[in-house]
Amino acid sequence: MLIDKIINFENNFAEIQSKVIEKPYGKIFYDKDNPLSYDSNHAFIYEDSDYDFAIKDIVDFYKSIAITPRVYTFTRNESTVGQFLESKGFTKSLDEICFFVQKNKKRIDIPQTLQFQRLNHIDETINELLTSDKEQGEWGYKSLLKSIDNRNFYLFGGYAAEELVCIASLYSKNDISRVNDVFTKKDKRGKGYGSQLINFVTDFNEKTLNTISYLYAHNPNAIKIYNKAGYEEITAIVRGCYWLE
Repeated sequence: MLIDKIINFENNFAEIQSKVIEKPYGKIFYDKDNPLSYDSNHAFIYEDSDYDFAIKDIVDFYKSIAITPRVYTFTRNESTVGQFLESKGFTKSLDEICFFVQKNKKRIDIPQTLQFQRLNHIDETINELLTSDKEQGEWGYKSLLKSIDNRNFYLFGGYAAEELVCIASLYSKNDISRVNDVFTKKDKRGKGYGSQLINFVTDFNEKTLNTISYLYAHNPNAIKIYNKAGYEEITAIVRGCYWLE
């Protein structure tokens, strides 16, 4: 089922930007060069695992590289892993708004003023774009540096008068793809660039990949754009983040 595919995709998504340690109980993702990226530095644990062993192993590993121990959960209901982590002193954060699937591909009604192209390397223009917003900044740039060489990763840039003003990525695997890294330069927002960008990504996916496209979102303004492009919220998946101070 689609829900199970997305959960599996999310459990393994960090593989494009992190080193991976396979464990009997799940996986550990890490990037010592990008400690601020939670997506690059977390573990996941199978629901039927030995939780005590898994948690001790995860905590010991992340402490050995001076990174906060963190576990992500993606489940249909409240995670038993998450409940156990809480009992062991982990702080919990659950996302109220989470995943959206493009069930009906639509073009947003907006004139196209940008030029788009696939970006095959990461340069200073991308760093300048991301650091225009402190919330994204250094960690987002470093994540892209690790992802760009993956053959199933597609990074796109939108240009206004030869200036890079927005980016978005697609990571595809089999018949499913995740839209990520959707970002508009801070002083260029409110001009419709995000809508044009999503139109381009939708067209690329339909003509080149032909996959089921989904994304993670929590910003209300961004969600309005995604809804216009045919993305509908999935209420069946709960995303949890647990960390130990």
